[in-house]
Amino acid sequence: MKRFFPFVLFPLFLFGASFSTHINFSGEPAVALKTAQSAFNTFGYRLEVSDFDTQNQTGEFEATAIGNKVLNPEMVKESFKEQGIEIEAMNTQQQTLSMMIDAQKALWNLPLLVSDEGIELKRVHSPQWYRVEEAQSIRIEPPYSSEWYPDIAVFDRSLNLLYSYRSDSVKEGFELELPSGSVYLKVSNVQGMKVLREGMWIESKSLGRP
Repeated sequence: MKRFFPFVLFPLFLFGASFSTHINFSGEPAVALKTAQSAFNTFGYRLEVSDFDTQNQTGEFEATAIGNKVLNPEMVKESFKEQGIEIEAMNTQQQTLSMMIDAQKALWNLPLLVSDEGIELKRVHSPQWYRVEEAQSIRIEPPYSSEWYPDIAVFDRSLNLLYSYRSDSVKEGFELELPSGSVYLKVSNVQGMKVLREGMWIESKSLGRP
């Protein structure tokens, strides 16, 4: 792992162009990466990682942030804060944004599936991710007349896989009692989400309720 020397926060302005990033982090590596990518997405940039190096609960990665929106330090800090990440230091040098972040309390800022409520998806074209409550059962109904081959995965807070299911046949619905420690749910279709023409319904129930 590269040696990293602390640096001082000072005013930062990125003027609507793609740029290189170097991020050192503490916390679960998978969560740190995913939440950092999500933070960049919220201010209109896609983070393409080229190098990722970890050691226990620390690490660093190099990436290119691709987008065209004008940024400022407060926008960057607020987007990371929404993911539960603290920026400890940040600067720019030679068109590279460098950051040191504390992601030990990071929690991916996703739509929350609340017990006894549902969410309707309409014409989505990529796998959908949600935060879930542990004591829940999930029911998913595909769009009327659409062919759905369920591709389901459940992860804990550290993005360790707890459960996965991929169907080789069409299903009219799917039900799952979430395993202990569940935090994230991914819903997809084996043949791609774009074939689900009209949308789908995802419903959650507290365990023990009809």
